[in-house]
Amino acid sequence: QVIKVYSEDDTSRALEVPNDITARDVCQLLILKNHYIDDHSWTLFEQVTHAGLGRAIEDHELVMEVQSNWVMEEENKLYFRKNYAKYEFFKNPLSFFPDHMISFPNETNAAVSHSGILQMFLSSSTYPEIHGYLHAKEQGKKSWKKLYFLLRRSGLYFSTKGTSKEPRHLQFFCEFSNSDMYMSLTGKKIFGAPTNYGFCFKPNKSGGTRDLKQLCADDEQSRTCWMTAIRLLKYGMQLYQNYMQPYQGRSGCSPLNVTPM
Repeated sequence: QVIKVYSEDDTSRALEVPNDITARDVCQLLILKNHYIDDHSWTLFEQVTHAGLGRAIEDHELVMEVQSNWVMEEENKLYFRKNYAKYEFFKNPLSFFPDHMISFPNETNAAVSHSGILQMFLSSSTYPEIHGYLHAKEQGKKSWKKLYFLLRRSGLYFSTKGTSKEPRHLQFFCEFSNSDMYMSLTGKKIFGAPTNYGFCFKPNKSGGTRDLKQLCADDEQSRTCWMTAIRLLKYGMQLYQNYMQPYQGRSGCSPLNVTPM
């Protein structure tokens, strides 16, 4: 199989790769071919150009699988560039989850430690709840609506009654196992979003961007919090293994001691 990968300067390189190649392997291959220094921040990005969407492909994802979700008439590209923030939340989780956006299961002590937050996201039995206002684009319409959202293990919900968290007021918005999350790079321009801090969910194996579920936060911190929490919920322990992989085999220099529950 041949894949085409673009660099920051929009020059491209064709690579012949096996079917089961992961995003990390593609990065390693390009680091070798280009004689770059591997500082663990090189990342493969997917860009859906006409819709102004982009996302960092997770290190463990199979590149051929990513490409198999592409729709012919859409212009999609793979980019190879650095992403220093890729695993930043493992080093400094407290800065990613502001107090007013996160609440913990009742039995948890209010002061949750640095690694405690991550333990909760990575364990499959507990979950911190992320909550706050987001603008949602109404399906099939041009209008956006400001709603109170809650992120739980089972998916993303919004309240039909103010900030009520009562089950009867919660309406399901989406789950993440069959869709990928993208950052909106030009949301205001293309989709008429109320702010520049958009993100969305694009179903796999679908008719392209017409099935997007679009959201928009009021600021960068809020968007980063939502997107980080969703990545942790979606990939869990796999994300931590991706982060640790470059350190494997070097005894005793684990950057963070998280024990899987």
